[in-house]
Amino acid sequence: MANEPDREKTSGFTVKDRRHWAVEGEQDHTDAAPPEDQLPSYVEELKNQAEEKDQRLREYIAAFKAKTAENDEFRLRLQRENETRLDQFKANLFAQITPILDNLKRAAEAAETGGDFDSLKQGIRMIVEQFSQNLEANGVEPIRAKGRKFNPKTDEACMTVATTDPEQDNLVLEELESGYMFGEKLIKPVKVKVAKMNDPAASGRGIR
Repeated sequence: MANEPDREKTSGFTVKDRRHWAVEGEQDHTDAAPPEDQLPSYVEELKNQAEEKDQRLREYIAAFKAKTAENDEFRLRLQRENETRLDQFKANLFAQITPILDNLKRAAEAAETGGDFDSLKQGIRMIVEQFSQNLEANGVEPIRAKGRKFNPKTDEACMTVATTDPEQDNLVLEELESGYMFGEKLIKPVKVKVAKMNDPAASGRGIR
């Protein structure tokens, strides 16, 4: 009798073990395991998108900081320029005021030493005229109120005078104290005396 190996060799077929643990064992030897750092394509794409957005965000933040620094520098430069203009305006104004103060001092000294009141009056008039001219040269103008209707935007009624003439009602009769405008801005209201129409009916009610 031929031995078993000889019969398998001459039979023309082989026996394959199909048990699942045997198959899994064979696959473990034949199939190479993927590297741990290799990610699926969609995960890799998401990772790339996140990195791209992170880079873009850093660029936006850097640009914002640069723009903020530029705005701060511009604001400081503008503030310095405004302060320089204001100082120049003050210097020009004081240069015009100081001669008036010198004239006032001279007038006071002349009145104390000589007792010439006529010269003192004349000196005061000259000083008032000089001061008024300087104000007008710098855009400050007096408010002309006498002879026109009372204007609450620029006038301050300090006295009222009764009148029976309808045309005189609410008319400015006298300027008690000067007022001034700087362009469209009110610096000081003019204090005035205003005519007011009598109300006979109101007077009659008051008498009763």
